[in-house]
Amino acid sequence: ISLFHFFVVIVLLRDIPYAIVTLLTYECIREHWVQKRDEAAWRDMVAGAIAGGVGSYATNPMDVVKTRLQIDPHSYGGSVWECTKSTFAEGGPHAFLRGSVPRLIHKIPANG
Repeated sequence: ISLFHFFVVIVLLRDIPYAIVTLLTYECIREHWVQKRDEAAWRDMVAGAIAGGVGSYATNPMDVVKTRLQIDPHSYGGSVWECTKSTFAEGGPHAFLRGSVPRLIHKIPANG
């Protein structure tokens, strides 16, 4: 497998779950909050921002693994699993939340 295809796969491993979580969260918020009140544009914006934040935070562990593999794939033998194990061994569960604040700062307004 070429390096290009490898990078495409690891980006998809993050982006597909992000899209699923974000869209499901948005639809749930719209159904239970936006549509039950006046459908003002600001409510849709808030629903989108919250959904983007939830999707971003939920998939941050995959973003950490993706970034590490893109920076130095050879350190992990090009393996998502080896990178995940190494990340956990290095910093425990909190290691997978590294970079979550800058990502949220970007994703929340972008989805609002």
